[in-house]
Amino acid sequence: MKKLRKIKYKKLNIDKKHIVLGLTVLIVSFFINIWPIIFLSIFCVANAILLSIDRYVSAPVDLEFSTFSAILMTTAYGLKWGIAVGILTKMAAIVYNKKFTMDHAFMMIGYVIAAFMANMLSGSILFVGIITIIVTNLWIVFVSKFITGLSTYEIFMYGMSNFIFNAVLFIGFGDFFYKVMMFL
Repeated sequence: MKKLRKIKYKKLNIDKKHIVLGLTVLIVSFFINIWPIIFLSIFCVANAILLSIDRYVSAPVDLEFSTFSAILMTTAYGLKWGIAVGILTKMAAIVYNKKFTMDHAFMMIGYVIAAFMANMLSGSILFVGIITIIVTNLWIVFVSKFITGLSTYEIFMYGMSNFIFNAVLFIGFGDFFYKVMMFL
C-alpha cells in the first residue's frame, strides 16, 4: 500500500505596504498619466546603476542613459519630461556615486540641449536620436576642451564611447522603447 506524502502548506507573505502602494498607483493612474513618472524612475535607477562603473573604474568612457532617456521622454511625453529626465538621471547617478564634479553640471546642460533638439526635430526616433547625440557630443567636446580642460585623448575617448553607446541604444532599442512609451 502506497503512503501519501503530505505537502506542507506555506503561507504566502505579502507585505501590506506593497498592496497599499499598488492600489495607490492604480487609483492615481485614473486621474493622471502615471507612465511618464514610472519611466522617469526606471531611467534614473538604470542610469545610476550604469554609472556606478565610475565608482570602481577610472577609465575615460561615458556610458549613460541620460541622453537616450531625455530624447525618448521628449518625443513621447513632451519637453518638460525630457528636461526632467535629463537632469534627474544625472542627479541620481551623482547621489548614488557620491561624486560631483563641475563637468556634471555641463553634462546636465547637454541633456537639456538634447531634450530641446528632440523637441525641434521630426522624423523617426532613430533619426532624431542620432542627430541629437551628435549635437550633444559637440557641446560636450566644446565644454571639455575650453572650460574643463580635459586632454584631447580624454575628450576623444569620452566622446566616442558616448556616441557609440547611444547610437547602439537608438539603433537597437530606440524604436521599441518609443512604441512601448506611446502605447502606454
